[in-house]
Amino acid sequence: MALDGDRYAVYYADKLWNLLPAIYRTEDSENFDRAGPLREMVDRIGMQAAILHRNIDRLWEDQSIETCDDWVIAYMADLLATNLVASLDSRGQRLDVAKTVYYRRRKGTVAILEEIAADITGWNARVVEFFRRLSRTRHNLDPAIGLPSETSDPAGNRTLQRAQGLVGALTQTPMGGWADLRQVYGATKTHSAFDEFFYTADVRRGKGQVGWHNIPRLGVFLWRLVSFSAGEPIDSPLTRTAPNRGIGVTPVRDRDCPDRYTFDPTGREIPLFAAAFRPFGDRWISPAEWQLPTAISKPLLEQELEHLYAIEQGNRIDFNSLGIFDTAGNLIPLKYVLIDPEGKPIKVRQITADPRDWATRKADFAFLIDPEKGTVFRGNKAPVDENNTSIDASNFFVTYRYGFSSTIGAGAFDRRILRQPNLPTPSPQTAIGGGGTALIAPLTTLAPVGTLTIQDSLTYTQVSNLSNIQHVTLRAENNTRSLIRLPASSPAVEWVFSGNKGSELVLEGLFISGGDLVLTGSFDRVTLRCCTLDPGELKSAPNIYAQTVDGKDLIPCQFWVEGQIRQLTIERCILGSIRTRVDSEGKEGAIANLTIADSIVQSLGTEKAIALNSGAVNLTRCTVLGSATVHQLEASECILNDVVVVENYQQGCVRFSAWATGSVLPRPYESVEIAPKAPLFTSSRFGQPGYAQLQLGADLAIVAPVGATLIAGAKDGSEMGAFAREKHSIKERSLQIKYEEYMPLGLIPVIIYVT
Repeated sequence: MALDGDRYAVYYADKLWNLLPAIYRTEDSENFDRAGPLREMVDRIGMQAAILHRNIDRLWEDQSIETCDDWVIAYMADLLATNLVASLDSRGQRLDVAKTVYYRRRKGTVAILEEIAADITGWNARVVEFFRRLSRTRHNLDPAIGLPSETSDPAGNRTLQRAQGLVGALTQTPMGGWADLRQVYGATKTHSAFDEFFYTADVRRGKGQVGWHNIPRLGVFLWRLVSFSAGEPIDSPLTRTAPNRGIGVTPVRDRDCPDRYTFDPTGREIPLFAAAFRPFGDRWISPAEWQLPTAISKPLLEQELEHLYAIEQGNRIDFNSLGIFDTAGNLIPLKYVLIDPEGKPIKVRQITADPRDWATRKADFAFLIDPEKGTVFRGNKAPVDENNTSIDASNFFVTYRYGFSSTIGAGAFDRRILRQPNLPTPSPQTAIGGGGTALIAPLTTLAPVGTLTIQDSLTYTQVSNLSNIQHVTLRAENNTRSLIRLPASSPAVEWVFSGNKGSELVLEGLFISGGDLVLTGSFDRVTLRCCTLDPGELKSAPNIYAQTVDGKDLIPCQFWVEGQIRQLTIERCILGSIRTRVDSEGKEGAIANLTIADSIVQSLGTEKAIALNSGAVNLTRCTVLGSATVHQLEASECILNDVVVVENYQQGCVRFSAWATGSVLPRPYESVEIAPKAPLFTSSRFGQPGYAQLQLGADLAIVAPVGATLIAGAKDGSEMGAFAREKHSIKERSLQIKYEEYMPLGLIPVIIYVT
């Protein structure tokens, strides 16, 4: 009988046993050290008595939603008539019940509708009452709208008009009046959640981009993408404690324009995102665009640079959406003071977003930021190092934010999962930082047993091969995103890990680009968690690679197996192709069991995403972009976007998945057929915010059966593929259920996905 901490089960079992007549206890078993059937039955009764005792002990705690057991939540929700929804886990349901009275006191207000959307879905939302955006003839009951100059207090009158919503905050367009197009940023927000212009009625059904402007329509704009930080230290926002605080990402210098750099450390041009920050409750205000996780446009950066750029106040740094730092970790300020020809100080932006006449104005500025391409131009006012050398990618760092759908791959997020054990970190444990060649020496001494942790988000350019591995963990610190950028070349540079029989290798949180990973020797277990092996990018078929700004080919980082691996486990990763090949002794590599979950595997051109001649492959909630050849396959809730050939198709199953026409698969169950390489995704280019994200019209690509769905085709009703764990379609249905209770009478919600 299993013992527990309170020992109630032992107590009650012994008490019941001693109440039985001695003759029955004696006859129960001939061995004193072994319980007989009677004792076993008494022990089981004792266990049930212990459970009852514990429940009685917790009766007081179970009266409060904060302290009750999970099974009590549904009963407390029933007492309050709270509609529990499927998108919430036990913690979310507990919060939902706890806030029921709070919701009902504010029922029908825009503020609570936005807060409910955030609580139920985890997405950022902005609710727009479309009847306020209808153009109409004004009557005498409307408040008068006049020019502020015609009043005794022009400034106060304009402030009052903005507060009452009588004029647009940006464009000053009067309510129901003609559009004022003179304000650039405001004009670019047409037909968005921040539109300040007015429209004639649209009587079509509200869905997608139509049927918005009508009296009963309530627009619910949702931002599904997450804004992830890059380069911020773990303790962000932080208090200055040392000159160098592990801040920043290493920018990449443009080969053709020495004054131009990319924020992205792989040398890609990617859009920068705004940090999501907004208040709820009594501090609620309808959010501005810079408070939401959206791509930063040039007009937005020009308008809201003070809100988007990092701020240093005394010893404290708030990183916001982006920042530029020197090598000592000091923030390059947004503004500085110049002296005009008359000797008067004037305040000028040191960091700017305005590219007009930059060639002649660069003498007065430090940096120009292009957020749509994720680049920064250096001006003449950029700082210099201690040797009076102009700043370049070796002596300045950046922080920024990028958009993505989920916490998979390498990223500056918490990789831990509730109730899931952390990966092993065997001793001795070593920590490094600083970027550049700092990895070489620690790697040479890491094997056979040890843990190496990278503590910053800088770029590391050289590595050492690992041999004689017994039990090794190589990881990035939690909430960091360091990049190991190998020198892309042809043939590709190889980073080799060699193991002995029974050895274990763990790679966690690593971002590797520009070369291949090769496993040789023998491994009992290899685990990859939250890693990104850059899948590369093609410029044109078949083998012309796109290039980074510093002229390197974006070659795929392939995972090669030359040795023998008993168990290869890949969790929440983004990978290039996984393949086996012959080693130097002529022996074919093999993986006995390959398990991939919540991951994206992509190949380029005609290469195979997965090519294994033996072993069993188990895919769960995966997106495979490319063809594959495997021996045996189990697939659940996956998107196989190209032809997959399984040699042993008599075993295994493909269930709740999408598969391409022409594939040879084991028996399918509740699956859909699509055309090979069907255009299902917002983007197939790694690095773009919509990478591997299903388009809203993805179901149109289904060949058979008629009426099936990709977007809600998983076993629990979520979407198929790597983002099934995000439960997007379930969240939308849950939100509509909640809105039925809290939305004003007569209004109809229109769900609009911004990202």
